Amino acid sequence: MVNNKFNYTDISDECIKCGKCKTVCTIFNVNQDETTSPRGFIDLLGAYKRDELELDKNAKDIFESCFLCTACVEVCPNDLPTDMIIEQVRADIAKKYGITWYKRAFFFLLRNRKIMDFLAKMGWVFQTCGLKINHEKQSSKFRLNFPMEMIKDRTLPFADRKSFLNSYPQEINHNSKN
Repeated sequence: MVNNKFNYTDISDECIKCGKCKTVCTIFNVNQDETTSPRGFIDLLGAYKRDELELDKNAKDIFESCFLCTACVEVCPNDLPTDMIIEQVRADIAKKYGITWYKRAFFFLLRNRKIMDFLAKMGWVFQTCGLKINHEKQSSKFRLNFPMEMIKDRTLPFADRKSFLNSYPQEINHNSKN
């Protein structure tokens, strides 16, 4: 069950269904489905809190579809913390279903900077083996034709010799006026 940091029933009741969040939500604009709109998330979370909704695979997919971009929070006239309550239910999802392998791999790399730097350097060294580099567009395409439609014509940014994290200071001065 969801942590009691927020009262989901109250938040669900406070949503006035004005629809301002729907116009700025990327996921809703792609899916055109009320369940993947911010107010849909809020209603589903209220139902989850009242034990009217089980955290099944479908609910998991819906809650994980949110980008957590906070665009909905910025336009909400009631300042509802949609992003924070989705983060809370994602903790329950992780407890019930675990975290996918590729997310665990990224978390590992973020905790182990030297390994991430090494892999980034290897990506730069070996990128020409599997990718055609287009220097004018600063992009690359796969050399081999993969049968999956999803990646067939995709372009990727090409890797630089130095990773982003190594190209910029570890701490960015927020007071600088650049």
